[in-house]
Amino acid sequence: MRGGGVLSVAAVWLCLGCGFGADYELRVLDGGGAAVPRATVEIVGRANGAGDGAFSPLMTDAEGRARLSLEPPAAVRVRAAGFEPLTRRVGADSGTEIAVRLVPAILSTTVEVTVREDAVLEGTVSSSALEIDRSGARTVYDAIDRLIPSAHVPGRGVLGHGLGISNSIALRGLGGSPTTQLLVVIDGRPEVMGLMGHPIPDFYSLTEVGSVSVTAGPASVLYGNRAMGGAVEIKPAPPAPGFHTELSVGLGSYWTGQDRLRHSGELGRFRYGLAGGIDHTNGHRDDASFRNQDGALNLSYDLGPAWQASLEGRYGHFNTEDPGPVAAPTPGNWSRVGRGGYGAALHNRTERAWGTFRFFSSHGHHMLYDGFRSVDSNTGFRVMETVVPVAGLELDLGGDAARYGGRARNILSAFDYGEFHVSEGGVFTRARWEATGRLRLNAGVRHDRNSVFGGVTAAEFGASYRLTDRYAVSFAAGRGFRNPTIRELYLFPAPTPTLRPEHLWNYQATLQLQPVERLTARVTGYYTDADNMIVTTGRYPNLRLENSGRTLNRGLEIQGRYRLVRRVQLSSGYAWLRSTNLAPYVPEHKWNYALDIDAKYAFITLSGSTVGRTWANTARTARLGGYSVAGLKCVVPAGEHWSFFAAVDNALDREYQELAGYPMPGVHASGGFKVRF
Repeated sequence: MRGGGVLSVAAVWLCLGCGFGADYELRVLDGGGAAVPRATVEIVGRANGAGDGAFSPLMTDAEGRARLSLEPPAAVRVRAAGFEPLTRRVGADSGTEIAVRLVPAILSTTVEVTVREDAVLEGTVSSSALEIDRSGARTVYDAIDRLIPSAHVPGRGVLGHGLGISNSIALRGLGGSPTTQLLVVIDGRPEVMGLMGHPIPDFYSLTEVGSVSVTAGPASVLYGNRAMGGAVEIKPAPPAPGFHTELSVGLGSYWTGQDRLRHSGELGRFRYGLAGGIDHTNGHRDDASFRNQDGALNLSYDLGPAWQASLEGRYGHFNTEDPGPVAAPTPGNWSRVGRGGYGAALHNRTERAWGTFRFFSSHGHHMLYDGFRSVDSNTGFRVMETVVPVAGLELDLGGDAARYGGRARNILSAFDYGEFHVSEGGVFTRARWEATGRLRLNAGVRHDRNSVFGGVTAAEFGASYRLTDRYAVSFAAGRGFRNPTIRELYLFPAPTPTLRPEHLWNYQATLQLQPVERLTARVTGYYTDADNMIVTTGRYPNLRLENSGRTLNRGLEIQGRYRLVRRVQLSSGYAWLRSTNLAPYVPEHKWNYALDIDAKYAFITLSGSTVGRTWANTARTARLGGYSVAGLKCVVPAGEHWSFFAAVDNALDREYQELAGYPMPGVHASGGFKVRF
């Protein structure tokens, strides 16, 4: 596993000695015996009708069960977020019911966030993931902010981030405004505005999302440029066997609504998925409306038991208004953004090798009230193959290349910024070695070439040791980098073609403990040394960009879950940060907490956050006070197909601001339903 953190993979090899196909039931459990729902189960050996849909993965249900039809000999690989790899051989005399007990991962800073999961009416309130649906989050960024204490996303209203500082995200104090130190990846496709070099958060609705993985710490070995501070990986929901249609409708205060329609189907070896959604609000202030429409398409075809071809694409368009600070309103400050992208991939999977070759392309157009117009694109390919040369050793081999850029102008001032493009590519390798039953080692290295800056190398190292079945320690170190964006080099506010890449080293140590079966916790301390940082100096209009900044970040993260009784679970996370150059709107303290109650006929979540003070400007001369907010969400299933929900945000009606001059809404509510066919 890599030091920046990688989603843990549990492997179970089922070698069955009989010669006839049979049905098997696999149940995935955690160390305390609780079910692990939504674990991915892949058949990598032979299965009944192997070429007839055998390639596509299955997923465990709410009780951690998956039903397989296998023709021996066969092999099955199970992936579950937050668990260590596990290898187990099962003979023909093992029976048709197989229980797999996983142990928590001990070398990972990746947090898996599951988007949709039905309310569990039976069994314990336990999962390997944090549920977005139950938290009441409305977007991917909103979910990250609510569920990960070391992440912070400042908002300005009920829905919609728009452009500017309100669309930034900070992870362990890194990210920036705009967010150029954190990479967003959609189904393996890097998503970035080609000219500005940052993601667009309003483009990441929950329409077709299945899960979100957040890697805290550099992910440059795996992804290269822009993953200096980490990565956000957005994955679509895998299609279930058969035909399924789901409609979700919600409406609340300030005419805030979120409506989504999904449909998926299976025709032999061919699978498809369609999704569309509309998000809208009038806003809690004048001139604060937001509207987003998006759609997605996913196609896949099993070429055989070891090969699959897939095609995915999505497009979204949003209109947003920025009302400005209350002391200086800005009526007529609007933005219209449209973005789309697609990826075509060829996947392979055998018992000792699996990987993907993917070609991707994304594009966008931006229109702003001040006359700014731009078109941009990002096109490239990525290949990665994992091989197992000997038992206990996994090797990743890969490479990628991309060309990004675009054209910008201002139609009001008749100023043409010009057209610019940059090419970059790299190769990387990573190794994960299970040295003993308790000791695991990992290392990786990448070399990148850029058409403007030349070459740069990133590396990572890590080790983990399981002290006992309930206690483990790990250490990781990694180097990350970020190349200057086209905006910084050639556009505004002070084009500086002589800028050089930023880079950092991150060191962290983690203690994972499970003193009793009901309690799991993780404590991580980290130290980040970043230099060559790009800073803005001077006064407008005489601004200048230069590589003169250095930042030393040190922090502590504590996360835990405690199952009070069979149907009640308490989860909490706290993050502490100290920085020599703390960016605006990044808190030094943040505490998230939630109480999940399975009331048998309803699922209730009480959640909240306490956020410390932040700087309100880059000069660090003004402070923004801290705040605490709480919310409630209740989901009530009604029969096999229907469920109803109600949610209350800012339930205590607190007055607070996340951005200076932008008061957040008071208590507001929403409700709706979901129906499945």
